[in-house]
Amino acid sequence: MTHTATIEEMLAFARANISIDIAAACVACESAIELSRTEHDQTYEGEARHLHAQVLFSQGQIPSAIEQIRKAIALRETIGDRLKISVSLNSLGIFLNEIGDYSGALESSFRSLCINEEIDNKRLISIVLINIGSIYHRLNNPSEEMKTYERSLLIAAEIGDKSLIAANHLNLGLLYTNQGGFERAQECLDGLSELFISLKDSRNAINALNAFGTLCYKSKQYDKALEKYFACIELSRETGNSTGMELALMNIGETKIRMGLVAEAKPFLDEAIALAEKNSQRSILKEAKLILVDYYNAMGDFKNAFDALRSYSDLKDELLNIQNLKQLGELKLKYDFEKKEKEAEINHLKNIELKQAFDNLHHEKMRSDKLLLNILPEEVAEELKQTGTSPARFFEAVSVMFIDIANFTSISQQLSPAELVGEIDFIFRGFDEIISRYRIEKIKTIGDAYMCVAGIPVQYDDHAAHMADAALDMLSFIDQHKKKKITAGKVFFEIRIGINSGAVVAGIVGSSKFAYDIWGDTVNTAARMQQNSEVGRINVSGDTYLLLHDRFQTTHRGKIYAKNKGEVDMYFLDSKIGG
Repeated sequence: MTHTATIEEMLAFARANISIDIAAACVACESAIELSRTEHDQTYEGEARHLHAQVLFSQGQIPSAIEQIRKAIALRETIGDRLKISVSLNSLGIFLNEIGDYSGALESSFRSLCINEEIDNKRLISIVLINIGSIYHRLNNPSEEMKTYERSLLIAAEIGDKSLIAANHLNLGLLYTNQGGFERAQECLDGLSELFISLKDSRNAINALNAFGTLCYKSKQYDKALEKYFACIELSRETGNSTGMELALMNIGETKIRMGLVAEAKPFLDEAIALAEKNSQRSILKEAKLILVDYYNAMGDFKNAFDALRSYSDLKDELLNIQNLKQLGELKLKYDFEKKEKEAEINHLKNIELKQAFDNLHHEKMRSDKLLLNILPEEVAEELKQTGTSPARFFEAVSVMFIDIANFTSISQQLSPAELVGEIDFIFRGFDEIISRYRIEKIKTIGDAYMCVAGIPVQYDDHAAHMADAALDMLSFIDQHKKKKITAGKVFFEIRIGINSGAVVAGIVGSSKFAYDIWGDTVNTAARMQQNSEVGRINVSGDTYLLLHDRFQTTHRGKIYAKNKGEVDMYFLDSKIGG
């Protein structure tokens, strides 16, 4: 038997066993890689590494899968096989999406899509579109997500591919569930797990069970939700496919809490977190930590609730800290400058050169002080300068506001990079100027989102009214800017605003990141207010309404479902009474 035939046998064995005996499939791939390298056959080595990546991903070994798929792409680019390059790029997009590298996932997926559109491979176009929709889901962009799945479904129906039609029904079912369209979601999800099993697709069968469980959970059929989640775990163990196990465990924990079976939730959450950490599934780990906060709050263990919140915040921000790290480096320069300044004072400025050096250092000190105030509130910055530390503090009554730009992704695609950055800079500078008039502290910007808080670091009673006035000014500012854009025939951004009031913990945490931040259920609820707001509206919680109703005109929206909160009262803030 030739070496080529041996490699082909190994790869065929691995493909046949990827959902039956993953360990054996892995060994076969590794043997095929070694033999291909011995033969200097880059085509087979690329095929073997691509398949090995799929096997590793099925095992939940995502970092190793990414390493292998990158090597497969490099080999296939050397050979120039565009079809196989596109296949590996699509897999890389899937893997990166799982670990929360959404920019990398989109880049890889769109590269794959472009290649397949050029070679007119409709099946792969449909596949890649599904994966792009999944990334939009993680980025909380339901409009783009819906359009992407619908386009994929049309292509799948055109070519009559049952597995792709089923995959699109799965994703649309999840999307309808998240939007509260439970009947349409059930139409998509009914019998879907059984269909995937008949298609020998255990991974998507598991995903379909998870999706149906989520539908039952959100429609308050908690016993049925648990039934689906446990079936998901059983199928995962039967098939050896761990993908979906973390999500099912996390969902069981959340459902137990919602049912009032709080003490039973912890083992499931712990196992979900352990598996997510082992498999580097950062997005699931982040959500599990947030549910863990609910668990500790329900148990009255507020210290561990705070620790879980801090862990959640670190996970949320870990891919968005480049700017903070840069600021930390500049902050270190500040202390170096101060040290040199003191040395200059000791020497009493003996000569003109030293006097010039002192002037330069003073200029740099002023600049770095300004930078410090851009990162921290003035009182916190002064405390840090004086003592070298600023411990976290509890604030009993503050108001938190989240603002995001509606349809950001679709509109930003119509702008050049320079136009996009200029537009966001103009809007956020406008927000900065508005909050400066109302004693409001900016916390951070994350992509197209803006977060601020009234009532820290110095507490005052009128925090909710200050925040409401600022929010109304922001809507007016955006409306005026929109009118100018319409007159000029240009695209424009609109915003959604959410406000909640309550207690928070605030401070500087972390050793590898440097930022002043806030934590607590108040922050989570404020985020849910923004997510459930509408374009051009200010959505406030019941707690904020109680602080504002005598001075501001509001519209009660009724009880609306918010993720991890259940149904809560929400109000639109319309205007200031007599204002």
